[in-house]
Amino acid sequence: MPVTNRPRHTVPTADDLDLLHRLRAGDRDAFAQLYTRTAPILIRYATARLRPADRHSAPDLVHDAFCMALSDPDLIAADLLGAMLRLTARAVIRHEWTQRCHTRAAYTVGDTLRAPTGPVLVARTVAVTTRPGFGPAFGTLTALQRQAIELHYLDGYPRDRAAQVMGRSIAAFRDLERRALRRLRHAHTV
Repeated sequence: MPVTNRPRHTVPTADDLDLLHRLRAGDRDAFAQLYTRTAPILIRYATARLRPADRHSAPDLVHDAFCMALSDPDLIAADLLGAMLRLTARAVIRHEWTQRCHTRAAYTVGDTLRAPTGPVLVARTVAVTTRPGFGPAFGTLTALQRQAIELHYLDGYPRDRAAQVMGRSIAAFRDLERRALRRLRHAHTV
């Protein structure tokens, strides 16, 4: 690994210290100057830290970092770029945390929903079996195989949740599913 001789922390210049003083005094023009000076670097930094699916939100996260700086100018240190990078990192971490919380909440909501019972499954089975070509093949399945296919493929339950709804182990559910798919393929090709 090559060794660089650049300093770990940048030494603030007189212009940086003047800008810092104006920022802490609440000067709007100073914030505009800081934004034009650091925003492109901060956007690149946030883009590099985010997942590919979330990279479009990098400018918004930089905006959040500047909002934090505006609300509490004491968060800005003499190393202006370093302080803004820290605030941007904080905004990125907060964004990632909310993404995880929303995903966890979605799974929690799914877990609290009751599984569909008899009449709903029968009504959906009737609707599915009226499709041309699929109905006769679907009619060859046993009730448990049909329920396994409906829960996993039609209702979108993950295997572990569908197995839990049926009161079976994941291996038993997977076996039911395999036998049902084999029977559907055989009935469809005949």
